[in-house]
Amino acid sequence: MKLYHLSTGPLKVNTYFLVNENNKAIVIDSGENYNLIKKTAKEKGFTLEYALYTHGHFDHAGNAKKLQDDGVKIVISKIDAKKLSNDDNLSKHFGRNFDYLTPDVTFYDGEVLNLCGIEIKALITPGHTDGSACFIVDNNIFSGDTLFLESVGRTDFPSGNRDMLVKSVKRLFALDGDYNVLPGHDDFTTLSHERKYNILNEYD
Repeated sequence: MKLYHLSTGPLKVNTYFLVNENNKAIVIDSGENYNLIKKTAKEKGFTLEYALYTHGHFDHAGNAKKLQDDGVKIVISKIDAKKLSNDDNLSKHFGRNFDYLTPDVTFYDGEVLNLCGIEIKALITPGHTDGSACFIVDNNIFSGDTLFLESVGRTDFPSGNRDMLVKSVKRLFALDGDYNVLPGHDDFTTLSHERKYNILNEYD
């Protein structure tokens, strides 16, 4: 499996591509910049099969409908699926356009997805939204807006909940071993680093 990374859109979402040996790919949090996603796929020589979302906010899923129209299957948690067809995606709050859609695939907590032959364990980690998810692939956690470098996600948007976020992050901290943490914004980190230095530790 190959892993590629981009920073996309005005809010600089971290967009990730997982590419199998047959150059079939999954994009995680495709962001708002449709043209950049398509350009990257062409330059790297892979075909997008799935778009997988950590949550339903516009900055992470703003180009989902265009990708779906191209035949890319849209995958999001069952809980956050509704945000792709209502204003809880925050697009109007930030003055953005958002084309509503219905996802092709939804998942529940603990489900293991097999997309393009790549196994992805989905953990529902509510707090930033009620249906936020993290994805474990090999020794990587794609943490969306749940866990950041020495920080955590905001909880002041609709369906956000700080107590739930604390529980979700502590659930990640309780995983065995170490992982690379690839968040939805800002710099990469590791789970071992966050166990020691995350701002959440100040509130234990």
